[in-house]
Amino acid sequence: MDIELLGPMVVRREDGTVATPSAPKRRALLGALAARLNQPVGAEELIELVWEGAAPPTARAALQGHVAALRQQLDDPGLVLGTRGGGYVLEGDADRVDLVRFSTLCDRAGLLSPDAAARVGTDDPAVPLLRAALDLWRGPALADCGSALLRERTLPFLTDLRLCALNRLAQGLVLAGRGGELVPELTEAADAHPGRQPLAARLVECLEQAGRGLEARERYERTVARLSGPPGPELRQAGEQLARRTPPDRRFVGRAAELARLHEALAVAARTARPILVTGPAGVGKTGLVQHWAAQRFPERVLHADLRGSDPAGPRRPADVLAGFLTDLGVAPEAVPAGLEERAARYRALLADRRILILLDDAASYRQLAPLLPDRPAPTSTALGPVAVVTSRDRLREVLLHEDALVLPLGPLDAEDARDLLARGLGPDRPATDPETAAELAELAERCDRLPLALRLASARLAARPDWSPGDLGAELADEQTGLAALAGAGAARGPVGVGAALDRTYRTLPPAAARLFTLLGLYPGAEIDTATAAAVADLRPAAARTLLTALDAVHLLAETTPGRYTRRELVRRYAAGQAAALQCEERFGALDRLIAHYLELTAPWAGEGGEGGRPPAAWFRREESALRAVVLCAEQYGRTRAAWQLAHRMSLLYERSAERPDGPVGRDRTHWRTVAEIGLRAAHADRDDAALARLGTDLAVLHVRRAAHRTALEHLDRAAAAADRAGDALLRHHCRSRVAAALVRAGQYDRALPLLTDLVAAARTPATGHLLVRALTDLAEVLVLVGSPERALAHADEAVRTATARSADGRPDGGGPDRGRPDEVETVLATHSRARALHALGRREAALSSARLAVALGRTVGDATVEARSHGLLADLLLELGRSVEGAEARRREEALVAGER
Repeated sequence: MDIELLGPMVVRREDGTVATPSAPKRRALLGALAARLNQPVGAEELIELVWEGAAPPTARAALQGHVAALRQQLDDPGLVLGTRGGGYVLEGDADRVDLVRFSTLCDRAGLLSPDAAARVGTDDPAVPLLRAALDLWRGPALADCGSALLRERTLPFLTDLRLCALNRLAQGLVLAGRGGELVPELTEAADAHPGRQPLAARLVECLEQAGRGLEARERYERTVARLSGPPGPELRQAGEQLARRTPPDRRFVGRAAELARLHEALAVAARTARPILVTGPAGVGKTGLVQHWAAQRFPERVLHADLRGSDPAGPRRPADVLAGFLTDLGVAPEAVPAGLEERAARYRALLADRRILILLDDAASYRQLAPLLPDRPAPTSTALGPVAVVTSRDRLREVLLHEDALVLPLGPLDAEDARDLLARGLGPDRPATDPETAAELAELAERCDRLPLALRLASARLAARPDWSPGDLGAELADEQTGLAALAGAGAARGPVGVGAALDRTYRTLPPAAARLFTLLGLYPGAEIDTATAAAVADLRPAAARTLLTALDAVHLLAETTPGRYTRRELVRRYAAGQAAALQCEERFGALDRLIAHYLELTAPWAGEGGEGGRPPAAWFRREESALRAVVLCAEQYGRTRAAWQLAHRMSLLYERSAERPDGPVGRDRTHWRTVAEIGLRAAHADRDDAALARLGTDLAVLHVRRAAHRTALEHLDRAAAAADRAGDALLRHHCRSRVAAALVRAGQYDRALPLLTDLVAAARTPATGHLLVRALTDLAEVLVLVGSPERALAHADEAVRTATARSADGRPDGGGPDRGRPDEVETVLATHSRARALHALGRREAALSSARLAVALGRTVGDATVEARSHGLLADLLLELGRSVEGAEARRREEALVAGER
C-alpha cells in the first residue's frame, strides 16, 4: 500500500485500487503520520493537527478510535501503525510514502549538503536523482488532506526543498547543454515565486540555451524591473551572460509618440499622484511598452505586480499584492499586517515622498486597483512622489471618474513599424527591401491587424520556416477556418500563447449577456455594425443592445467609432465567428433569419423599380455594402432562397442608383454588383419564381450596360422579358425593358435605347398599360432630341402633355403596377420639360422659354422639391443661353436652394 501526499492525498493498494479514507480527520491523521514516517508523533500534536487547534474534550478518545480504524484500513504488513511513548508512529519502507521518497532522493543528491552547488559538474550524478524526485509531484502537496494546519506546517519546508531541487537540477542540465528541457517547470515556478531571484536566473539561462534568447531577455528585464533594489549576484550574472551571448533586445519597435506621451504624463503624475492608465486590446503591447519605458526611466526603482485581470483563474486579491509590495519595501514577512486596510495604510506610508514607479499590470477593475494606488499629496506639496502606471484591457472608466487618471489609449503599430517587426523573421539571405517582399510584408502586417503579439508570432513563424515567403504565411492567415490558429505559440505556465488565447482570456471576463451578444455577432459578416442591427441579430431591444455593446467596447472587443456605430478588428471578427460556430443550429439559424429580415426591412424604402425608389445616403450604402453582400451569400448558402433574391434585387437597385455618385460603393470595379446579381439569379432559379427571374435578369442586363457589354445585356433582357411573360405580368415586362432603356440612355447608347423606347410606347397603348404611356412618350422624346430628331421629339412630347393633362383633368387614377403612385401632375411637368427641350432644339427659343416657365409654375403645385428644382434648372439653362444672365442666375439660385432643402 502506497501513500501519496505530493498532490491530492491518495492511498493506493498494490493492485492500484484507491483506499483513501473518506473522513477528513482520518485523512489528516494518516497524513501527519505518513509525513513523518518511522518517527513517533505525540498524541497532543496529532490532536492539534487533526482538530486544527479547536479540539473538543473528547478528542483523545476520538483519536484512539481513528487510529484503530486506520489500522484495520491499512491492513498491510509493509505499513504498521503502532504506539510509541505518548503517541503513535507509522513504520514502513520509505518508498511507500512519496513525500518521504522525495526527501530521500533530494538527500542522496546532496541537496541538503552545504557544498551542494560546488559539486555540480557536466556529468552530475544528482541530475537523475533530482529528476526522479521532482517527477513525484502531481500538484500542490497535501491537497485535500483534511487539515489546513497540517499543510501550513508541512508545506514551507516541502516547497522550499522542491524549489531548491528545481534550481539544482537546472544547474546540472545547463552544464550538460539540456537546459531547454526544464523551461515549462521553471516558468511555472518563477511565476508562482517571483521573489526567488536564483530561480529566475535559472529560467533565463534555460531559455537562452533553448534558443529563445529574446524571451530570455524579456524575462530578465521583467524580473529586474519589478525589484525594489539591484539584482542579486546570480540574476546579475545570468543577465551578463545573456548580454554576451545574444544581441540587444530588438523586439520592441516604434511607439515613439506613445513613449513621448508617457514621459509627458510622468511629470504630471509625479506631482499629483494621478495614475497613468494605459488601455488597449489584447495583444497590442501594453505591458511591453510600459516595461520598456520603465527600464529607461526608473532603473532599479520599480514595484511590479501582475494583477491577472484576464486570467481564467480570476484576478489577484489586492491584499496578496500588498503583501508582496510590503516585503519588497523592506517589511519582514512576519511584520506584514493581516488586514487589507492595514496593509494599504502601511504601504502608502512607506511610499510617501519616495520617487518610485508602481507598475500595476493587467488590472481587472477599479475595486482591485483602489488599495494599490498611492495617496494624493497635500495641495501645498511640491515634492515629487510615487507614480502608478496601470495597464488594462478594460477602459476602466471608474478610474477616470474617481482618480482623474491620465489616459494613454494604445492602438496597433503604424504600417512601417509593423513591417519592420515582421522583417525580423527573415534571414539575412531574404532582404526585406526588394519590392515583392516589401509588398508581401505590408499585406501580412494588415492580416495581423498590426498587433504586436500577432506580428511577433508571425515573425517567429517565418524564422522557423526559411523556405516560406511572407506571401506564403499571408495565404495561411487568410484561411477563414484555420488562419487564427496559425498565430499561436507554445504553451506557458498561464496557458497557451497566441492571439486566440489572448482573446479567449478577454472573452471569459464578459458577463453572460455580453458574451452571448459577442458570440452572435460572430454571424455578422461586416466590419462595422450599428445598434439596431446588433439588436436584431441578438433579438434584443435597442436600449439593451446598446448597453451590451458598450460593455464590449469597454474591453476593446469592439470600438465605438461614432455614437451607436461599432467596428472590430479582423482577428476579433474571426474569433467571434469561431465562437458562433459552436452555437446550436436553432440559435444560429434564428440569428441569421433575424439579420436577413432586418436588412430586408431596412432596404424596403429604397426598393422601388423604374427609378421610383428613394435614394439611400451614399455613406450608408458604402458602410453597409460589404455586410449586405455577405448576407445575400449567407441567405443562399443556408437555403433562404426567397430572401436571397429579394435582397440581391434590392442591392442591385442600390448599386444602380449609387453608380452615378463619385462617392458611391461601386466605382469602376463592378465585381461585387455582379456577384450579388448572380447570387440573386441563382436563388430565383432555385425558388422557381419567374417574376424574380425577370427582376434579377434585368439587374444583370443593367449591369452589363454599365460594363459596355451591350450584346450580353440584351440577351439578359430577352430572358428577363420571357420570364415576365411566363409570369403573366405585362407590367413587369414593361418595367424590365424600361430599366434597361434608361441604363442605355445614361451610358450614352442612344441608338441602342431608341428601339427599346419605341417598343415601350407601343406597348403602353393598351387599357392595361395606359398609365405608363406618358412616361414612355416623355423618355422617347428626350432621346429623340439627343439623336437629332426634334420634330419627332416635339410630337411625342406634345402627346405626352395632352395625355397627362387629360388624365389629371379627368381625375383618373394613375393605374397599377410598380410605377403607381407617380402623380399625373408630376408627369405633366416632366412632359413639359421634354416639350421645352424639343422646341429649343428646333430653334423656337421663345416658345421653349414659355414652356419652361410653365413647367416652373406647374412644379410649384406638385409638392415635389426635386421636380421643382429640375424645372428651375431647365429655365436657367435656357435663359443663360439667350444671354439673359440676371434672370438665369436667379433661376439657378432657386434650383440650388431647392436641392439644398430650402424653399
